[in-house]
Amino acid sequence: MAIYLALVDDNPADRKQAERLLYRESSYRASLGDALYFETYGNEDAFFPFMEKYDLAFIDVSEKRDGMMVAFDMVKKGCEYPVFLCSGAFNYKEKYGDDSRFAFENLHYLSKPLQERDYRNAIDAALKFKEKHIKKVELRGESGTIYVHPEEIIYILEEKGVVSFSLTGDRQFRTYSRLMDIIPSFPPDIRGFMRVSKSTIINMREVVSVSGNSFKMSNGAIIKFSIFSKPGILRSWKEWTEQNQD
Repeated sequence: MAIYLALVDDNPADRKQAERLLYRESSYRASLGDALYFETYGNEDAFFPFMEKYDLAFIDVSEKRDGMMVAFDMVKKGCEYPVFLCSGAFNYKEKYGDDSRFAFENLHYLSKPLQERDYRNAIDAALKFKEKHIKKVELRGESGTIYVHPEEIIYILEEKGVVSFSLTGDRQFRTYSRLMDIIPSFPPDIRGFMRVSKSTIINMREVVSVSGNSFKMSNGAIIKFSIFSKPGILRSWKEWTEQNQD
């Protein structure tokens, strides 16, 4: 399994030391058949546009505001993966540990200087978290990049070189791409999606009813499929619904 790690630290010496240990950890992970990718940032402004792509983050900044404020914003923006506040200039746990406003389930505390075992234990925790949680899907389009949980996707439609995502909450997202290029970006453990034609993928969780050779989706859309493909599609749909009944 691959782990993507971010380190946000405004102390250049600490970043350099972290990189040395993380290169060593990367070699260790490769020997286990895993892959560790990491990137370092000197400030929060450089990090935040890419926050969603990581599985784990180490934070210690104080130039603009302290690391807890960064972690607080990360959680508000939807961060679910483990975040480690690394106490250097001051002690985060001592300052914030008794404040219920900052008692995030995914927040952890470490003290500098960090050792090799600190990174190893944190990465192990991130791996366990990732095994139990489906990662968000990255969508890049004409309006920028967004990250969505797979269950937020109702259906995906390709038409004239444009792939449109119909999302829950009456949202739409468009990208100039092809379905064959979109599918590999989905997490390998994603379930519940079915390709019903060359141009359409549906989320079977969002099907309201089936009539003839079409599905009615939760947003009212009618998704048709070929009459010749009907037996196979309905068989797959029936098997999935039987396996996923509440």
